[in-house]
Amino acid sequence: MAHECVILADCPGALIELCGISTLERLLRTLQRCGIERATILSSTSERIADELARPSWPRAQLAVTLRTRPNGALRIEQIVDIWPDAAQLLLVIRGDAVFDSRLLQLLATQKSPAVLVDSAVPSKLQPLVTQAPTARQVKVCGAALLQRDWVSTKSGPLENAINNGLEQNAIAAVDVTDQPSYSPALRRRLRPFWFPAPPPTRVKLAESILLNSVQKGTQDFPARIHAPLETFLISKLCKTAISSGQLTVSWIILAFGTTILFATGHLVWGILLALIIGILDGLDGKQARIKVETSKTGKIEHWFDSFFEVVWPTALAYHFYVSGQLPNAFFYLALLIVAEALDGIGKLGVYVPAEKSLVGPGLFDRIVRLVGGRRNIYVWVLVACVVLAMPEKALIVMAFWEVATAAVDLLHSGWIRYVARRQSSTDLPLG
Repeated sequence: MAHECVILADCPGALIELCGISTLERLLRTLQRCGIERATILSSTSERIADELARPSWPRAQLAVTLRTRPNGALRIEQIVDIWPDAAQLLLVIRGDAVFDSRLLQLLATQKSPAVLVDSAVPSKLQPLVTQAPTARQVKVCGAALLQRDWVSTKSGPLENAINNGLEQNAIAAVDVTDQPSYSPALRRRLRPFWFPAPPPTRVKLAESILLNSVQKGTQDFPARIHAPLETFLISKLCKTAISSGQLTVSWIILAFGTTILFATGHLVWGILLALIIGILDGLDGKQARIKVETSKTGKIEHWFDSFFEVVWPTALAYHFYVSGQLPNAFFYLALLIVAEALDGIGKLGVYVPAEKSLVGPGLFDRIVRLVGGRRNIYVWVLVACVVLAMPEKALIVMAFWEVATAAVDLLHSGWIRYVARRQSSTDLPLG
């Protein structure tokens, strides 16, 4: 895999701001998450690029960046040869005034021979953004290439011409965006890998709408689907502020502890109001991290708290219903709920892991189960209904059996997937 890259970054394109960060900053953060360790920036406007790089940016702190000044005009192959790292055989060369889906850069970085990212069927929504992108062999050239030292050393002249000629002569492999899997395991939804040059001011809103859509997760429960448009609207504003995804995570965790106290002390209405607010906040931190490319390993702690409150909130309710005498056997239903949640976790692994490995999204049945299956968001609305009907203690009973039903469905489906996989593997065995 290539671990080094050269970025051609000139103003104004490289400094066009989309969703709170410049195009160049977005690219650098994306490259770090793709495993790139070192980047050399070639710029004819190095002073302005230097000002951009001087801004503190922990999301790309592990990427070693070197800035070099180059003359105005087209980038020449000789300029690449002059700065080629001694130990590198393969080198990524990327436009710094373009936005790339991380899946595309990861794919390109793992090629074993010279390759260029192209798009033979640009979607209609992206076409207004890629009109100025160069064309070769009747396909759009996206602005990212993996070059090999031996190939580059035999060429001269403008780099773009050499790459286009290489494509025409089949000397460089074309990695077509259209041929790549559209299913994203991280988002659990189909999303065609995207790319586009930095837009002019009249197209910024279109570019930002594409980025905002790219951070929306799929296979949601019903309340999350209701929250999604509001979350997207809020993120479109929050991403242009200094509020970080970590601050959003801390906010909802603090509120979630407050909700736990309210549930345990019997202040159910206030607890429900906070829980509904948390349902929205819980979706904002992940979107903020993805839209500003701030994802990190520490961000996974948020998922731990998700699981934590899946158990703690029902526990607080069980405690309240037990001590108030409304439900003497509350802890029995709590135990039933917790055991069912554990079994459901096993069932979900059996359903989603095979789908993610094969880059095929969950089927219609899986999406329906996820839509109405037992989860914290669903249970908040179960509690709302029971409070409105003046029988709040029944909420815990409904939650327990709802989770039992969800676990049963997921376990049966997981078993069926394993059975089908075994049948397929047995029929694929060679005879004799």
